[in-house]
Amino acid sequence: MEYGEDGTPVYVNELTALNQELRNLCADLLLQKGESPEEEAEILVTLFKGYDTMLFNFSSENEQVIQELLDRSMTVLEKLPASVLKCQLLLECFEQTGDEELIREAKKNIERIMKNN
Repeated sequence: MEYGEDGTPVYVNELTALNQELRNLCADLLLQKGESPEEEAEILVTLFKGYDTMLFNFSSENEQVIQELLDRSMTVLEKLPASVLKCQLLLECFEQTGDEELIREAKKNIERIMKNN
């Protein structure tokens, strides 16, 4: 038994059902492609967060999905202007890869945002 944010008990069967619902929602969203770079980036950030939240998310299938998300991210990052959304996507990619270049790019992105404001 676990406890939810409000302190009420969440039983294993409920947790399993919620995890399966999240898995299904992510699978549906994975099929979606954004009509603009910004929309695609929003989908990707949401998917990274969804897959990070899932319990028992260590299968080779999930590794393939994460790689697909990273590939899609690299494509869309080239098209995004400096923005908070671009920074979010860079950080999600860094979390998956540990690639320090992504952090440097996020810092440059923040500097561009600050310069434009």
